[in-house]
Amino acid sequence: MITKMKKFTFLIFHKEYEDFLLKLRELGAVHIEEKQEGQAINPELQESMKTYSSINSSIAYLQKFTDKKLEGTTQPASVERGLELAKEVEVLKQKSEKLTQQLQSVQKEADIMEPWGEFSWTVLKDLEKAGYKLHFYISTTRDFKQEWIDLYQAVIINQTGSHYCFVVLSKDGEYIDIPVERARLSTHSLSELKEQHQHIEEELEALKNKLATLSNTEAESLELAKDEVLSEIEFSRIVLGGDKCAGDKLVLLQGWIPKDKETALIDFLEGEHHFYQEEKVAMTDDVPILLKNNSFSKLYEPITRMFALPNYSELDPTPLFAPFFMLFFGLCMGDGGYGLLIFLACWFLKKKVPESAKSFCTLGEFFGLATIVVGILTGSFFGIALDSVEWSWLKGVKQYFITEKNYAHLLGGYSPLMVFAIVIGLVQILFGMCVNAIKITKQFGIKYALAKIAWVVLLLAIAVTFGVPALGVAFPAVVTYLLYGIIAISVLFIMFYNSPDKSIFSNFGSGLWDTYNMATGLLGDTLSYIRLFALGLTGGILGGVFNSLAFDLTETLSPVPRFIAAFLILIFGHSINFGLCLISSLVHPMRLTFVEFYKNAGFEGGGRTYKPFKK
Repeated sequence: MITKMKKFTFLIFHKEYEDFLLKLRELGAVHIEEKQEGQAINPELQESMKTYSSINSSIAYLQKFTDKKLEGTTQPASVERGLELAKEVEVLKQKSEKLTQQLQSVQKEADIMEPWGEFSWTVLKDLEKAGYKLHFYISTTRDFKQEWIDLYQAVIINQTGSHYCFVVLSKDGEYIDIPVERARLSTHSLSELKEQHQHIEEELEALKNKLATLSNTEAESLELAKDEVLSEIEFSRIVLGGDKCAGDKLVLLQGWIPKDKETALIDFLEGEHHFYQEEKVAMTDDVPILLKNNSFSKLYEPITRMFALPNYSELDPTPLFAPFFMLFFGLCMGDGGYGLLIFLACWFLKKKVPESAKSFCTLGEFFGLATIVVGILTGSFFGIALDSVEWSWLKGVKQYFITEKNYAHLLGGYSPLMVFAIVIGLVQILFGMCVNAIKITKQFGIKYALAKIAWVVLLLAIAVTFGVPALGVAFPAVVTYLLYGIIAISVLFIMFYNSPDKSIFSNFGSGLWDTYNMATGLLGDTLSYIRLFALGLTGGILGGVFNSLAFDLTETLSPVPRFIAAFLILIFGHSINFGLCLISSLVHPMRLTFVEFYKNAGFEGGGRTYKPFKK
């Protein structure tokens, strides 16, 4: 359900404004209306945002070096240390990046010098002083001329792939005519480059160890500083959110608070002698949304938020679709063995994950239980059709499994699960239409919802009038005429009272259009629910196929190799099938919820999250 909100307007003397906000933040329950005007040019806010970004960057960077095996005493956490640490980490990050660039540069130079081997540039300089110069060349083996060896005393130093590295010694003033690329060598020898490379690696390793130590021992200070700076940013935004009036002497501020916390706010305002006014919530107000559901429905709130929060004037869809969603997941998954795996995995992970993730594990447990129940009722367990196996302990219950073999003859040859999928689809669609009628009544009044109610009554009356006799049950004439009367009255409301404020001709036109939309939309929406049956059937068939492959393909093998081969086929096949079933079991219920149910329920959405002003 959506928590009832109260709207307050505060009028504060400008000298008391910041003190008022500090105390309001301590209360931690009021959602303050912010405005963007002034935020972009406020230097203090911009500086705080830069600091926040820097701290976030430092936290993300330090997490790369976290090493749980590294021993270290956790240092006392403080905001001041966190702010210092953010600057320190930024310096270390820049140093690390610089050293990494140097390492790459040295490695590149060493790769260039590697083919030439170890030599001294000092000796070459001494040669130059004596009137000789050594030239370094690189040539492809195809372009290298043997005559250069005789003509210029060329010496091949090394061959790398299809290239020769060779040198030529010449006297000062001697012309060397060798039309190939001259090598661009480093000014350092190979041994010097290797020494530099090792030295930089040692520096990087020491830097890495220092960052790992900081991450293990002082990360909490960064988190504290992050929270503190975020509070400053929020406070600055709220400060800028007030409208100055009366020559900037007064500040006007608006906020929202849950109804059950209203008394605490009023006590604070009257105790501090601040002027306030409680206003009536209007239909046009953009009221912040706080969902409040029971422990079961609350698990499904993340699914609601994936699409959109409801607006304040409509109903919270979370508790309305939650039971359907769980059932749809079980029908799509369809296999009791897979459901057992989901339940056990979530039960185990629930003990390991942080508190914030435990609700997702609990939701997974419910999904697993729904799948187990569906698997038991339909007789499907890890791809084994239990109604088809000759196991003695199943003889007494095989005839009760909800399968085509047991019940198709009662349903005109149709699969009972397909019929159930269509029926549950119609139930959810009609339920959605009832929700829409309630929403319209809440927003505009009962007379505007009568046409929606008439559609539900009409569809139910048609189903009873023509569906029950088709099953061989005859109604008394009085009951039949009563049903016809209900149908006629419903048609009158649909055709002539769908828009109470408009003329009879406008209503009739709207009624025809609604009839066309209902006739086409209802059929398409209902057919969408057949996928619940189709996905469950597909998963069961694929599981059975992998079971057959595991045992039929290995039939000619000896016991031990057969066991290993069959085991591998089963693990590989069922892993693929489980993954595909899991994806479809999450995606399709969401589609049915967000498309079919939301459409028929008239869901509008667009609500914004309630964010109380607190530290």
